[in-house]
Amino acid sequence: MTQPPARFSRRSFLSLAGFGVASAGLLARPGLAYALCSDLPAPLRREDGKWQLSFSDNFTDNAGFDARWVRVNDSGGETKTVRLPGNVTISGGGMSLKLGRNARNIDGKRPFTGGYVRTRDFRQCYGYFECEMRIANEPGVNNAFWLTSVRETEGDTRFELDVAEAKYPNAVQVTARRWLPDREVFSKTYRPRLKLADAFHRYGMLWSEDRFQFFFDDKKIYEVDNTFAHTPAQVLFSNAVAAFAGRDDGDVDGAATSIRNIRVFQNIEWQNVPIWRCS
Repeated sequence: MTQPPARFSRRSFLSLAGFGVASAGLLARPGLAYALCSDLPAPLRREDGKWQLSFSDNFTDNAGFDARWVRVNDSGGETKTVRLPGNVTISGGGMSLKLGRNARNIDGKRPFTGGYVRTRDFRQCYGYFECEMRIANEPGVNNAFWLTSVRETEGDTRFELDVAEAKYPNAVQVTARRWLPDREVFSKTYRPRLKLADAFHRYGMLWSEDRFQFFFDDKKIYEVDNTFAHTPAQVLFSNAVAAFAGRDDGDVDGAATSIRNIRVFQNIEWQNVPIWRCS
């Protein structure tokens, strides 16, 4: 397996410091100090190795958010939804991806609006990815926390890792998917005995060179071999009204997907898979 070269510079380090996570211990590299995180998620406390925080956000500051994330304008995909930058809001309670009606639904195919963000320049290969999310209290909505490979480094293998595609009232679908050069899909749907829109829940994935492990509220719900995902990925959040998420009632005004925080960790003993940051 060939890993992409690591791009790291003084500019990159200053960018990390601006994210407020450099002091939390980002990189295990010669000449750079790091500190291990003392507040590890439960799934990592059961794992071997030394873990450090590599990226985090609690979505409370707009200026910092715009440095870390890109609000995506998107009308593609198999959904009934246009994702608009204005549907992404930040407050003291976290990030909201608002849902609404599309007033410019000229062709009648996308009557709804939603929200969509991706990390601006943070990329990581392998590690633990976790968020606290409360799904929209609406049927027919896909509430997604996911990762994708990026063109700069993916080579001929394009992949998508769905840490969670959560759907009302209680479906948590997790997926590891290779799109190119051919398709391969590993997926499972877990149904906890509760309503996901009633409270925040933790959705997590531990991605290593040989395995994917998916978690809901620290409980492992699926594990499968990693046969294709070996390059850095970006992090994304999105929501959309879509037929594959179930039947909607035609009115989602006022509903939103809420994300309270995100944390990403890296095992510093995996020396050959450094964090990748775009120059």
